[in-house]
Amino acid sequence: MFKKAVFATAPLVLLGGFAVAGTAQAGALAYSDTSVSVADHTTPVVDEFSGITAASTAGLTPGTSLTLTAAGNALGTLKWTNATAVSGTKTATLPVPAAGTTVNVTVTDGMAAGSVAVAAAAAGAAVNLTLTPDTVALPVATTDNTTGTVNFGTVPSGVSETLGNAPAGVALSNGVLSARDAVPGVYRNVTVTATDSSGATAVETLAIDIKGTAVKPPPPPSRPHLYGGHVITVSNNDAEIGWHYGPGVTCALTRTFGYGFTVNGSPHQGFTCYNPANDARGTDVGYWWGLAAGHGYDIQLIPAGTNRQPLPNAQTGWIYIHTTS
Repeated sequence: MFKKAVFATAPLVLLGGFAVAGTAQAGALAYSDTSVSVADHTTPVVDEFSGITAASTAGLTPGTSLTLTAAGNALGTLKWTNATAVSGTKTATLPVPAAGTTVNVTVTDGMAAGSVAVAAAAAGAAVNLTLTPDTVALPVATTDNTTGTVNFGTVPSGVSETLGNAPAGVALSNGVLSARDAVPGVYRNVTVTATDSSGATAVETLAIDIKGTAVKPPPPPSRPHLYGGHVITVSNNDAEIGWHYGPGVTCALTRTFGYGFTVNGSPHQGFTCYNPANDARGTDVGYWWGLAAGHGYDIQLIPAGTNRQPLPNAQTGWIYIHTTS
């Protein structure tokens, strides 16, 4: 026969085989009080034409070849208009215009552009060049130590600035780089690119240093559980076991597996509750008799409600009994 009764008892020595409460993995860390500063930077690389020069501008005869050279940090293959490009170089040629005539020459690399007016005032006189380049500026980044941001200065009208290769949580707005909730560390090869409406660009490459304070999320609530399972006494056909109830748990559903108790694979089930009015510190004791001598029995204890149903997300515990021969 099998019988269980509820008694209060002092805690006894814990024996192996009883599961302790499980906890969920903590969530990802968040960061507060984040700031960003410049760890290192390079001078902005600007896509621009800084000048167009002529090999010679004096004593030229109209119709003779005039060589023009584009100067500056232009990128890509150059394309000339109203002048003939010299392949593989930054130069182009055009006939010297007749006296009083102006030829407008432009050069572009697909983004930046420059133009020049080639004018001959009189036969044999100097050729005048007037450069109109297409450039875009990007100030060298500075750190604002007061607010923990990086400042690229005022963004001119018609220029857009974009951020590249930056970690999550870092943003660029109105020329100011800030770190809202980025993971602290030094991040290299971050880029800021300024682009005008014609496509001329300036690119600055930075290493940024992000600092912040980790904010740990609150620990998840404890799962309903029992703990401190132990065998109190055991003989050839009787056993006494005890356990403690975790917070919010007052009852246990017990399932006994073993010889004479498992029928067609189903264990013998029982139910017992801790009475806080009478039992000390959430302790319960169960009595098993009618066991077979020299056999092992697995007792599963499941945190349950007063309706004898397991509590949601409950942590199951086990106590093993081996009777004497």
